[in-house]
Amino acid sequence: MLTFDENLGIVYLLPTVVGFLGNCFLLFLNTFNYLIAQRTRGIKLIIIHLAFSNVMVLLFRGIPTTTRLWRVKCLLDKTGIKIITYMQTLTRSVSSCSTCFLSVFQAITISPNNSIWARLKTREPKGIIPCILLCWLFNPLLCVILLQYLDGPKNRTDSKYGCNNGYRSLDLNNNNHVKIIIIICIYDTFFVCLMMFSSAHMVSILYRHKKHVKHLHSNSLSSKISPETRATQAILLLVGIYVLLNVFSPIFSLCMFYFKNINTWVMHTSAFLSLWYPTVSPFILISTDNQIPRTCAH
Repeated sequence: MLTFDENLGIVYLLPTVVGFLGNCFLLFLNTFNYLIAQRTRGIKLIIIHLAFSNVMVLLFRGIPTTTRLWRVKCLLDKTGIKIITYMQTLTRSVSSCSTCFLSVFQAITISPNNSIWARLKTREPKGIIPCILLCWLFNPLLCVILLQYLDGPKNRTDSKYGCNNGYRSLDLNNNNHVKIIIIICIYDTFFVCLMMFSSAHMVSILYRHKKHVKHLHSNSLSSKISPETRATQAILLLVGIYVLLNVFSPIFSLCMFYFKNINTWVMHTSAFLSLWYPTVSPFILISTDNQIPRTCAH
C-alpha cells in the first residue's frame, strides 16, 4: 500500500515524464526543420530554445520534488542543493524569456507592411540569436545575485531526502532582501506585460483579417485557416496559459520566500503549478505544426 507522499510523488512524476517526452519530440522536430527550412528558421530557433528550457524546468523541478516525496536519500552537500535551487530559478526565467520572444516574434511576423512593426521584419531574423544570448547572459547573473541572499534548509530532517529546494527563505527585515523581492516581481511583470501587449496586437490583427476574409468571400465558400493564423492562435493560447499560471505562482513563491515555516501544501501547489506550463506547451505547438507529416515522411 502506497503512502500519501508516494502517491503524491507519482502525481509529480507523470507530468514530468509526459512533458519531458513532449518537449524532446518538439526539440527534435524543430531542430530537423530548422536545418532543412529556409523561410521559417527564426521561429523554429525560438521554439528550440523554449523546448530546451522546458526540459530543464521539468528535470530540475519535477525530479527533485518526486525523489523527496519518495524519501530517496540526497547525496548532494549544501553546495549541490544550492545549485539545484539555482537551476530551478534559472530555467524558469529562461522559459519566461523564450515565451516572451515567441509572442513578440509572431506579433512582428504577422504585422501588415504598413504598420510600425514593418521596419522590424527585416531586422527580426538577425536579432533572434543576440536576444537568446542576452537571455543566457542576464538571467544567470540575476539568479546568482538572488541565490546569495537565500538562507539554508528550513527543515534539516526533510532536507536529507530528494535534494529538493532547501534554500527558499528570505529575511524581510533585511532591506537588501526586500529589494531582491521587488526586482523579481518587476522582472516577471515586465515579461508578462510584454506578452500581453504582443498578444493584444495579434488579436487585433486576427480580428481585422477575419473581417477582411468575410468581406472577400461569400458565405458559401469555406476559407481555410492559414498556417500563420494557426501558429498565432497556438501562441496566444500559450501566453494565456502562462499568464494564468503565473498569476498564482508568484503569490506562492513570495510566501515561500517570506516565511521560514510554511504550509506543505503551499510548496506542493507552487511546485505543481510550475510543472503545468512546460508540460502542456509542447503539445499545443505540436498540434498546430503542419510540417509534422512531412518531417515524419523523411
